[in-house]
Amino acid sequence: MKTIQKEDTTKKDIQALLPVLIALCLIPLVILTKDYQTEFSKFPWFNNTELNQIDSFEYAKGVLVIIMGAIAAAVIGFSEYSKMQKKKQLFENADLKVIILLAVYLIMVIISSLFSQYTNLAFHGGGYGQWQTMWVLLGYGILFMYAYLFINSEKRGLLTIKFLMVTTGILALMGILQTTGHNPLSWKWVQNIITSQSNVEGIDFKEGVSNVILSFNNPNYVGPYIALILPVSAAFIFLRASEDKSKAIAAKIAGGLIVIGLIISLIGSSSSAGFISVLAGAVLALILIFSGIFWGRRPETEGQANSEEQSHKKSKKGLIIGLCTVAVLITAGIFSFRSSYVQNTINKLLEGGNDTRNVASIVNTKADELEITLRNDTRFTLVPKVDANGQFTITAYDDSKKPLSIQQTGEQRIYTFPDPRFSMLTLNVNNFTIENQTYSGFKINDAPNSISWTFVFKDGKWKYYTPFGKFTRLHKVESFGFKNHQNIANRRGFIWSRTIPLMKDYWFTGIGPNAFIIAFPNDDFVGSKRVGDTTTLVDKPHNTFLQIYIQTGGLSALAYGGLWVLYMISGIRIFWRRKQYRNIDIIGLGLLVGIFSFAVSGITNDTIIGTQVIYWTLLGAGYAVNRIIRSEDRQ
Repeated sequence: MKTIQKEDTTKKDIQALLPVLIALCLIPLVILTKDYQTEFSKFPWFNNTELNQIDSFEYAKGVLVIIMGAIAAAVIGFSEYSKMQKKKQLFENADLKVIILLAVYLIMVIISSLFSQYTNLAFHGGGYGQWQTMWVLLGYGILFMYAYLFINSEKRGLLTIKFLMVTTGILALMGILQTTGHNPLSWKWVQNIITSQSNVEGIDFKEGVSNVILSFNNPNYVGPYIALILPVSAAFIFLRASEDKSKAIAAKIAGGLIVIGLIISLIGSSSSAGFISVLAGAVLALILIFSGIFWGRRPETEGQANSEEQSHKKSKKGLIIGLCTVAVLITAGIFSFRSSYVQNTINKLLEGGNDTRNVASIVNTKADELEITLRNDTRFTLVPKVDANGQFTITAYDDSKKPLSIQQTGEQRIYTFPDPRFSMLTLNVNNFTIENQTYSGFKINDAPNSISWTFVFKDGKWKYYTPFGKFTRLHKVESFGFKNHQNIANRRGFIWSRTIPLMKDYWFTGIGPNAFIIAFPNDDFVGSKRVGDTTTLVDKPHNTFLQIYIQTGGLSALAYGGLWVLYMISGIRIFWRRKQYRNIDIIGLGLLVGIFSFAVSGITNDTIIGTQVIYWTLLGAGYAVNRIIRSEDRQ
């Protein structure tokens, strides 16, 4: 009879948690190809025609987020309406600060979308492969709230983690297969399913990039996902997952295998951010655990207290376990530090520390001259002219208006600067035939680095001829920091240096969801070439806070960050100096460490639907679990 009753309550709990379980367990696995077109032809940094593209990893996930968000909103609305009918307080178990921060974030998402000049991107997505529309962003927040409200017992918390481990196990297995060169996404029958709604026959993967992508669109996102999930998976090993001893042992073994699979996937992805984030999470976990071992709080009531002897034994046991853990981590760290994976991580971080590109900026002045700034801040001005007969001449002067000598070399139309300050530059004067028209022009060459910029005389003005077949005038681009470190962390120094100045323009509404590519100065053709040798479009800032700030405004970014800070403060207060861990405490610690690690990875990574839906849902679960722990601590 008790078993039947238990099964009934479990079934009800699963039904109550369905939006949470689908968000955590189904949405991350969805891969379905969508055909779409990218149309930015009005901008000088894009092609003259639209591009036919496909998306296999984000669009379908976004649709499901919207659907589950709508269902969750309806259930929350019905639940709170029922409480009102019973004269109960709305959101009676929720922290008012959490409600306010979430409301600010969601309201600013709506405002930024409504006032955006690019409403098509904000409401429908697409663009350059971005699908986090207003509806998706609202879905995140509603799923967060649903988890926060409906995970109201230890049983539901444990149930959520169990279901999460099923999906995590599938992705860990996929990561192992991808690491060993047996990517399931490349199997013919899998490709047939993935492309069933598309005109393409299959999807492939870029050569030279790790194929360990799990179910995301880039190896870079494997790191943040594992940083978020690995601590929760590790905590699962220590949970009492079942009252049946054999099932409990099986769960621990499964948890151990999942952790191993995630670590293999992390190494296979070569994600530096993931490696650093996991280490940061491990440090936080050890600090919290050791705070309990060495300075653990005594129970407040005598009824909760154990005998001194039992307490001493448990403390000693905990100390031994903790020291062994540290020893294992140190040993693993020594060996891993010598591995190619860790060395590659260090190289990525340090790359770009020595900037050898010579040209820092080129600007078309009002006088139709070219002001050129070198990386050492030395400036000079080129004065190219074309007379009425089409004859080309060029002169130059430095910052003090002193004329500079320009000499023609043995090669006709190749000019050099005898002045040692500018000797690294050459000019290649020529006529350029573009779209059946001939223009006078020249190339500015950074000779040691084999980088050049082409300028032509068109419509009575000197214009830069872009790699996209367009003519434009180069303007001064604002920059902040990373002056000599623009290549650091795989060009992130360049991206951040151009993004930070945008913050003053988008502090309130932002430019709108999915529109970062438009806000970013992609017409900085000199800056782009000097960090990558070729012109590369920047469609994301590789930083979660900056991405949210520029797209949906500074207020929304502060609210987003505020939810994380409030949760971290609450969690650290709970687990600091905690001596004993029940099931619910272990779940709470795993969530706390995972959410902390995910935020660390967000310093160098932007957000995608596949990871954000898990983060938001687990953040809500983390708030809920902390509420349960505080409630049980007071009993």
